[in-house]
Amino acid sequence: MSTFYYSNFQDDEAYQGDKYHTILNSLGFLNLGNSENRLCVDLMTERLYPNDMNYMEEPLLQYPNWRGYPFLRAEEARFLTYYCGSPSHLNLRNVVVLNSCCAVFSALAMVLCDSEDAILVPTPFHRGFLFSAQMYAQVELIPIHVDSEITNTNTQPFQLMMGRLEQALLEAKTKSKKVKALLLANPQNALGDVNVKESWKEYLKFDKRNARHVIIDETYMLPVFDKTIIFHSVPSLESLPDPNRTHVIWGSKDFGITGFHVGVLGSGITPYNLRRLLGDRDWINRVYLPTNHSWLQEAYVYVSKRLRELEEQYEFKITFRSHGCGLYSWINLKKLLEPCTFEEEPVLHCRFLDHKLILSRGKSYMFKESQWFHLIFAENSQRLREAMDRFGQAIEEQKQYWIEKMMEDAMRS
Repeated sequence: MSTFYYSNFQDDEAYQGDKYHTILNSLGFLNLGNSENRLCVDLMTERLYPNDMNYMEEPLLQYPNWRGYPFLRAEEARFLTYYCGSPSHLNLRNVVVLNSCCAVFSALAMVLCDSEDAILVPTPFHRGFLFSAQMYAQVELIPIHVDSEITNTNTQPFQLMMGRLEQALLEAKTKSKKVKALLLANPQNALGDVNVKESWKEYLKFDKRNARHVIIDETYMLPVFDKTIIFHSVPSLESLPDPNRTHVIWGSKDFGITGFHVGVLGSGITPYNLRRLLGDRDWINRVYLPTNHSWLQEAYVYVSKRLRELEEQYEFKITFRSHGCGLYSWINLKKLLEPCTFEEEPVLHCRFLDHKLILSRGKSYMFKESQWFHLIFAENSQRLREAMDRFGQAIEEQKQYWIEKMMEDAMRS
């Protein structure tokens, strides 16, 4: 884990010290590796600027309630009741606000598990959870590896089948692992997949049957930009098999304000601003969501078009997945790796870095196959165009490197 995080920190350090700027630093790094929505920065800034956001009174300058400010928790409960489609109002007493989804997960891991207990999680999954679980809670995340292709037992790519889930729990038991919970994402990060309601019912019944907790990360429930997709939030289910063991995480990434952590306990004005933002349902429904969905759709279509053009230009297949949810595509660059191994993957990763472009490797999401990369398309059009130009240049160099390597291997044989 230390090697993996050292690599990620190196990328981030390079990016922070040499960020791209259209005018001031056009040769700087472009980051399509971090899940940040930069499409609506101006829109969000405009909403956070008015006088109704400027508020200060004595309680905001003092220590808050340890569960978060009551006024923010109440607004969170109303917000999630409405946008999750919950059949009954979420109880304020069941809402806890912390300073990021990873902080919430870390707290849950500490409360639900003892040191060296385990949590099952299908791959690929958000890399921050690995750090939160092992570094702080000392809880092991056991990956459930899904198949990227259709098989006899797998009717859909990347689908978590019940048989695979049962097998993972059984294998953990045979290794004397104490599994306390199952961690799932809805939509799936990094794939953008959503599960049908029947699948969620099966997963929840599995946890009730085995007396396990289930943690559902619904961080990206709002950016479902494909109108043909029906998103089912877990709180929208008519009844939960085991509500006392069901825990849902949501965070500020839905508004593209990753630095504006939900409920930062040390900063009073931030919770107040968030309460005003979450309570402005008219602005969210009329302005933010339609605009965000439209721009996400445009960005996704543009990236898809550029990837198809690269396929035709260099005559190799680029498989990519994004099902109309989230900020990202999961792309397969197998044809540029020879051999296709985790040892060869850093060569391609460094090729992108040479062109001042940051992508996330599939390995950092604990995926079992080496050819996958995570590409964020929630970027403004000018930056995204520049990033995809650099992506194409890196692909061209890697393709040439691969051809030369093949010729050298042939000559040696």
